[in-house]
Amino acid sequence: MSYFLNIDAFRQYYKDMISCKNIINSNADKLNITDEKRLEALIPIVDDYGREMVKRIIANAIIRDTHNYSEQVRKWADNAIVAQFIYETDNVLSEYVPDYLSESAIEEIAKDLIEKEKSKQTIMSVEGTEFEVVCCNDRTTLLSQTNYEGLTLYAYHELIPTINADATFSSNKLSDCFFSYREARSFYNKKVAETQRYDKALEILEKQYLEYKDEMLQNSPEDIFEACYKIAAVEDVYYHLTENILLSDSQIDKIINSDENVLKTIASDWYEYGDYSDELVSSINSTFKQIEAEKELFDSDDEPERE
Repeated sequence: MSYFLNIDAFRQYYKDMISCKNIINSNADKLNITDEKRLEALIPIVDDYGREMVKRIIANAIIRDTHNYSEQVRKWADNAIVAQFIYETDNVLSEYVPDYLSESAIEEIAKDLIEKEKSKQTIMSVEGTEFEVVCCNDRTTLLSQTNYEGLTLYAYHELIPTINADATFSSNKLSDCFFSYREARSFYNKKVAETQRYDKALEILEKQYLEYKDEMLQNSPEDIFEACYKIAAVEDVYYHLTENILLSDSQIDKIINSDENVLKTIASDWYEYGDYSDELVSSINSTFKQIEAEKELFDSDDEPERE
């Protein structure tokens, strides 16, 4: 991953850094406590601004007054992979130092970050580049990678971070890359929400399919035989929607928000065709449009009349 840090990107980085420092200052009472309440206050800050930014603030504070800290913490701060940008004068760096944290709190937070770094999950690309898994679910991952200049970049990837994934993960295929952790996290959260909506639509279709199947099994063998073309149509539409295509945003909306059984509606509209040609696709698209038109008409009827 590569990234050119221009002045606009640094301005946003600086704003985030000062915002992070201010959040630390506002939580100083909790962070100055040396028990689990400190972690309760620290974890949301790390989640919101990223471990690297919090690390930068704490390491910078230690480096500016090293004699007041333990050898372990001093070495950690000295060896921290932290890039100093051309725009960062000594005055700018001094602005990063928290105003209300005690030296003992800074010491303990540094130790918390050291422990967090020890337990981080990493994955290796086929090119030999190591990435840290910042966060992930069962479909998507937010990765980070610190280059030789000490610049940490973030990338979204549709990858499940397992040992087996190492053999197929190529860093050359990363396209959504960010310098800002907060921008990357926002993008990741948006993608997670999209995949959750998609999964919800698939769950609804599966539920409608199983309900239809149970409904048919309540009939006599003769009735099932008579309705075999309907059953075939429902199965065709179900497998087409769940396996052959990627549902569009508008189709997902209609499946999730419709009060009717969308699967049965689409299948019944397709009865007249009954083959595997492109007419199935045309019929599905036509029915989705009809569902949308009916919803708009229903919504307009619900609107109060203006006097």
